[in-house]
Amino acid sequence: MSTSLTAQDFFQQVQDGSALLLDVSPAHAYSKAHPAGSYNVPFHRRGWGQEIKRALNGQTPPLGVFADNTVIAEAAKESLTAAGLSVPFTFDRGVKGWDQEGLPVESVKDLTVDELARNLDNYVVVDVREPYELRSGIVPGAINIPIGQLQGRASELDRSKPHAIICASGNRSASAASWLSQQGLEVANVVGGMSLWMGGRHPVERV
Repeated sequence: MSTSLTAQDFFQQVQDGSALLLDVSPAHAYSKAHPAGSYNVPFHRRGWGQEIKRALNGQTPPLGVFADNTVIAEAAKESLTAAGLSVPFTFDRGVKGWDQEGLPVESVKDLTVDELARNLDNYVVVDVREPYELRSGIVPGAINIPIGQLQGRASELDRSKPHAIICASGNRSASAASWLSQQGLEVANVVGGMSLWMGGRHPVERV
């Protein structure tokens, strides 16, 4: 796919904090391997670009789209540009192509809800959902840090302990876990999030 920037050029912007790379793969694929510094926002057809725009909360950084095929990459770019966002970079060759460019690839440790329930005392659970989402309940003892506040509040987390990151379905938590791992914390992404936690009839606290 033609693009106005090389992968190396755009990755440097990501490292500098002046651009965002959006990995549009499903959460399970993102957990296995993804570009370092990317955020997982699985693509879907209806209103996806507008969702990203709302999540950016008025910020307008240059965006890159990372996918494993041209059709999805183009569709994601079109959705973002239709929402008025700038997308100067797209990459459609997946993790293998990214690695071939000599750029770093990361993975996130997955944790099932059953594994978390059996080992709850061994983890600090960080719930990255928004406060209004907590009405349905939280994992007992969980700390709530909405994903948009994570960079500003990461210093609140105890680096000597492992952390289990959870959200509603596992998408936001995968991105949060990846970022926290880059900061040197030991983290795992809770697969399926609170949907599977509650579906498995594990205990919840009301807030």
